[in-house]
Amino acid sequence: MGRRGQVACGELSPGAVTAHGFTLMEALVAIGLTAVVLSVFTATTATSVFLRKSGYSIQASNFVREEIDALRVLPYTELIDRTNGSFLGLSLTRGTWQAKVVSGTPSGTQALALITPATTSLVSETGLAVVPSNYHADFDFTAKFNVLASSPAGWGTGIAFHYRDAENHYRFRFSSGGVALDKVYHGTATTLWTQSATYNTGTWYTLRIVTSGTSISLYKNGTLLTTQTDSTFTTGDIALQTLSNALVYVDDVSLTELSATTTWNFDADTAGAMPTSWQRFVYEDLPSGAGTVTIAGYNGQTDIKKVDVTVTWNDTGFTKTMTGSTLIAK
Repeated sequence: MGRRGQVACGELSPGAVTAHGFTLMEALVAIGLTAVVLSVFTATTATSVFLRKSGYSIQASNFVREEIDALRVLPYTELIDRTNGSFLGLSLTRGTWQAKVVSGTPSGTQALALITPATTSLVSETGLAVVPSNYHADFDFTAKFNVLASSPAGWGTGIAFHYRDAENHYRFRFSSGGVALDKVYHGTATTLWTQSATYNTGTWYTLRIVTSGTSISLYKNGTLLTTQTDSTFTTGDIALQTLSNALVYVDDVSLTELSATTTWNFDADTAGAMPTSWQRFVYEDLPSGAGTVTIAGYNGQTDIKKVDVTVTWNDTGFTKTMTGSTLIAK
């Protein structure tokens, strides 16, 4: 008893081996390794959180810069004074869109679906999916629409074109009571042409627009409805648009310009996700993201505007803000 090399009951000496465990040395090594692993995990987690937060800041900064750049190329007369107003000069995806397996599509098995409308309405617009590619002048565009029965009363949907932003564009739309061509200018919608008719939910309708210069020809299910002339907008984006919280399926989209045709039927796209080529990242993709722009005269001068752009988002319960300012001369 008590001699070196002997182990009393309940004790463990370095180097001694128990029948069912580790030596003390091995236990110490294991504890050390665990501490290292925990340290690495903590550092990795902290780095991940830092990168995520840094990513939000970088994205917000990019959104601010994008809006400032867009305002700089707008005609000076389009820089209407506003306080914390909506962005101008940008086509921003609104609402949650996904490729979705849909029974009874005009062709194939999937359609593009608006799953959730935008939380706010801009000139009744609660959904917007911008067609890939750049601004369009003269074009021939077709898309098939099916409004879901779960859409609220007063729903509307159709095609926005020569679209500069939510406050400036044309829209070819239909609702339960008819079809119309609207001009949205400086945030005010004016109906240029309308026709009464009955449009039902759960039914596929084909809309087609052909533009040439200031001429706008509108078709429904292959039949020419009207040709109108207006010169307010002669170029801009093309987009699928919903109004007043409508929920829709859209399929067989086709765009022809300069003798080249591009089509989308969404069958090869991943179900449950926005098709890659249609994705446009906007401030609303940030957690609780929002964006505003303030435009005002500068020091009483009539030929200079001061622009302030703000993007906010939520980061673990705290509101973060990214801002940018510039002066734009006439």
